[in-house]
This record gives sequence, structure tokens and C-alpha cells, in this order.
Amino acid sequence: MTYTRPRSGIFATIDGVEHVCNDYPSGDQVVVVSRDAENPNPTLFTRDETRGLWVARVPVDRCERLTDVTTRTTYQGRDCQVVGIAPNGDVGLYYLGDDKSEAAELGFVQVDQGTWAKTVDVHELGTLYEHHADLLFERWWHSTTP
Repeated sequence: MTYTRPRSGIFATIDGVEHVCNDYPSGDQVVVVSRDAENPNPTLFTRDETRGLWVARVPVDRCERLTDVTTRTTYQGRDCQVVGIAPNGDVGLYYLGDDKSEAAELGFVQVDQGTWAKTVDVHELGTLYEHHADLLFERWWHSTTP
């Protein structure tokens, strides 16, 4: 089965523009990448010819926003993460609940330790939405709390 992955990953907003990050921040830096044909911001990006990407190492403090984005939904009233959507309407899900025995009862299959997956028809789902985890919150909290 070939899936189209919904939007997910780490995203940094720099100078009002959202960019894809290649990973979580490391130390006080984040690496943002672009597959655009032209340099999206010559003051920020340099070309990585080996990978065919525009790349920028940016101090985390320069990010206006830094988020971990996943797509979520409900399936039979249970919270799930959407991991892929096929052209025929099949949707790959990960169970997000704490009760793993409930996951098994709902037909989810354990694919890794703590990870339960299932494929369902898109019409069996509640509303799909993006979940944004603010990766700058703790940094902000510690900077404003005595």
C-alpha cells in the first residue's frame, strides 16, 4: 500500500516564513531545509549539492515559532495519529491511548513496543486536525519564571 503522508515533522518560523527542519533542535541550533529550485532566502540558506537541498543552521533564539506537527483524528472515539492516507481512502493510524488492551480490542496490531497500528477507511474517522507541540515553550517558561 502506498500512502501519502499528511503534513508532519518539525517546522520553524524564521522572519515570518515557515521552514521544514531536518530534525529536533540540537543544542541551541536547528537545521532548516528547502527543496525549492531557487534559494528561498540567500541571507539564510546555502546549497548542499550532495543532498540537493538548501540548508541553514539557525540559532533557536532566532525562531519565532518551533513546532512538532502531527496529524490526528478520532477512531471509534479514541485518539489516533494519522501516519498516511492512500488514494483509495485507506488511512494508516497509530493508537494514542494509554490502554493498549483497548487498542487490541479495536483491531490495532502491535508493530513496535508501545506502537499499535491499524488501517481503516477515511469515512470511519472523526475530524482530522493538525496537532502542534510548541518546542519553544519550556525555553520561554524558564526565561520568564524566577
